[in-house]
Amino acid sequence: MFKSLYSGVSGLGANLTNLDVIGNNIANSNTVGFKTGRVTFNEMLTQTIKSASRPISGGLGGTNPQQVGLGTQVGSIDTNFNQGNFRTTGKKTDLAIQGAGFFILNDGSSNVYTRAGIFGLDSENTLVNPATGMRVQGVMANADGVLGTGPLTDIIIDPSLVVPAQASTNVSLMGNLDSSSDATSTIMESPILLAAASGDDLLTDMSGENGADLDLRAGDVIHVNGHEAGVASDLITSTFTVGTDGDTLNDLVSWLNNEMTTAGRAITFAVGTDGAITMTNNDADIEAFSLSSTGKTAFNTNFTFPSNIASGTSESTNQLRAFADETDLLADLFDSSGDPLGIDFAAASPTLQVNGDVGGESVVERDVAVTAASTLGDLMQEFQFALGINSNPVEIVDGQIVVTGEVGTEAAIGTISLSESGVENTTLQNAFGFNQIQEATDKSTYSMSTTVYDSLGGEHTVSFEFEKVPGQNEWIWTAEMEGGEDILSGGSGRISFSESGAISNFTFDGTATSLSFDPNTNGTVGAATVTLDIDYGEIGALTGLTQFEGSGNLQSIADGFGTGTLVDFNIDQSGTITGIFSNDTMRAIAQIGMATFSNPDGLTREANNTYRRSGNSGQAVETFAGTSGINLVPGALETSNVDLAAEFTNLVVAQRAFQANSRVITTSDQVMQELVNLVR
Repeated sequence: MFKSLYSGVSGLGANLTNLDVIGNNIANSNTVGFKTGRVTFNEMLTQTIKSASRPISGGLGGTNPQQVGLGTQVGSIDTNFNQGNFRTTGKKTDLAIQGAGFFILNDGSSNVYTRAGIFGLDSENTLVNPATGMRVQGVMANADGVLGTGPLTDIIIDPSLVVPAQASTNVSLMGNLDSSSDATSTIMESPILLAAASGDDLLTDMSGENGADLDLRAGDVIHVNGHEAGVASDLITSTFTVGTDGDTLNDLVSWLNNEMTTAGRAITFAVGTDGAITMTNNDADIEAFSLSSTGKTAFNTNFTFPSNIASGTSESTNQLRAFADETDLLADLFDSSGDPLGIDFAAASPTLQVNGDVGGESVVERDVAVTAASTLGDLMQEFQFALGINSNPVEIVDGQIVVTGEVGTEAAIGTISLSESGVENTTLQNAFGFNQIQEATDKSTYSMSTTVYDSLGGEHTVSFEFEKVPGQNEWIWTAEMEGGEDILSGGSGRISFSESGAISNFTFDGTATSLSFDPNTNGTVGAATVTLDIDYGEIGALTGLTQFEGSGNLQSIADGFGTGTLVDFNIDQSGTITGIFSNDTMRAIAQIGMATFSNPDGLTREANNTYRRSGNSGQAVETFAGTSGINLVPGALETSNVDLAAEFTNLVVAQRAFQANSRVITTSDQVMQELVNLVR
């Protein structure tokens, strides 16, 4: 009877402790980094009423012991270190731990450990827990940004941190240099000029009287049409095939004469000085005579004769034209439509006037006296004299006068004209109405610049200029200091490119191998001489500088930097605090330390979400995030791992257990009361 009373009392005490732990869990459901507690129970004592007996051979069997339990007690209160969820805060000093680890805080005398990464800076720029003032432990970096390896210490983010200047030692050149950067000259062309044809190529040079191309090609067959009056059969049946080696009009006429002789015909042909083919007929009357080639309309039109050619008479076709050349007389020239130029050679001394402008200035009008013996070549020379062209002769190509001026815009030809003095000769003016087919340009130069730094952090601007060597895959480069600093060596050189556009050679003038300049002016003493290696790319590869047609973005980038002050910082997943400085550099300031334990369940809970090492937790193993499976999540906090649904369920179970134990005590009391009543 009394045993049940004491069992009920022990049950009340144990379940009351369970209710306390559950209540604490629920109370801390929103506590950052909180880890759930759990209560386990053990049976307290057991009283043996009868011991167990073993079986007897040939007799009775064995019996089990008879025991009565004497209640329960709390076996353990454990901590559940399962990972909590993350809540983003956006504050860069808030940190959440992913994995099994603890932040290390120092209270001034000893270290404590926490999962709550709520940190900030105090008035002395020390990283602390702002609720308790405990200082976050880690390692500080030296002046070069190298993290230390010594004992953990307070982390201080000093806003007066300075990154010293680093002198530039290398400058990289990148981009494309336009291969078509040579200076060009003006090229002007006149309309086609024609002359009477005789010994000219049937394939390329011939045209009709109206300037239409005869359009003959190698392999075209020319037929002879026509018959004797009253006779149905053709005069001749053979054909003339245009060859690939340049058959001329004289070749065609010679063939006709030979074929007529072979056929016994007293008919001959000749080419007149005016480009007409003349037939002399000493035979019977001829009807429907012509030369034709299938599908060649221009040829067929120009090689027709009168429908009836009487015996003893001569008839000619249209005059034929060919591309004029420099040997043709001006008197024999025609415009592109086949019309005579109309120069009045009957006058005592016709005078032609050459005009134009060069470099935006009108040239001095040049009067040219011509005669019937003057050639086109003579006139072309006068154009050259009038326009002041020395390096490029005036040429005639396929009947067009080609005037190539001097290179550069200062010698650009704007207009060229030819007229006859005292005469309104529009045919002559139109025949020499030059058109520009290429514009004069100056040679292109390219430049790029970059900022370099001296040993004291002073800024200097160095610019590189590139000028193409005319007609070569080579460029001359020069370097200049925009601040007037003296270049001591390596200020110029040459670059060569292969036919594929890749750089093939880069040289300095003289014996220099790098670019050096004095950063000090007026003889002052200050920063050290700056020496720059020039990185132009890999020889034979399309890196760095290239040369292709078309412009490209040229840029140069130098290393080094000036003095910088701390303007901001950030924390990465490894806990490294990186400073961002005003000179656009970044440097490590510190790294937050972490701790792990062989038995974290053995840690002793303390206030403010902290734990302290105990005899059963093991020693703290100091480490850093990024190792041992630990990572940090910047700008976030780890929430409590309390499961409210489970805790409320546990709360109901603990409550019922408490009620049941109280019933045991009540029932035992009633039994005792009945016993007392029996005694009365």
